[in-house]
Amino acid sequence: MTNGDPQVELLATIKQGVDTAISVADEIEAGILDCSKQLRVDPSFETFTSLSTGISNLGDIVALMQEIQNGCAHLRNNPVPAESVAVFGKSVDLFREAQASMERQDWISLADLMQYEISPILKESKRELIAMRDCLEQN
Repeated sequence: MTNGDPQVELLATIKQGVDTAISVADEIEAGILDCSKQLRVDPSFETFTSLSTGISNLGDIVALMQEIQNGCAHLRNNPVPAESVAVFGKSVDLFREAQASMERQDWISLADLMQYEISPILKESKRELIAMRDCLEQN
């Protein structure tokens, strides 16, 4: 029950967004890892369909994190440190590097980026999301 208080409604919406991001982080990471394996052995139509889905999912979770961060900025007593979503700032250069690998059709470099760079960022982001949720729950 929010009692019509915009701050309470905003906090509830942010918590829901964080819970959603946490719930899909493992699934997105698993898809990225599976796709990296497929790129190494079978750069087929199905692999590129999987790659497209993975990229779309990454874009969605980054957009969700940006919205969560924007929402937190509007909370009166924002309990969430700004650096709690800093991990996604690291991902921008990786996405550019991944795009360059795709343009060169360098599937092994792309697979390496996905497995050794992007996957760990997703793991770290899940940890940060859980810490963020804990901060929000204390509010």
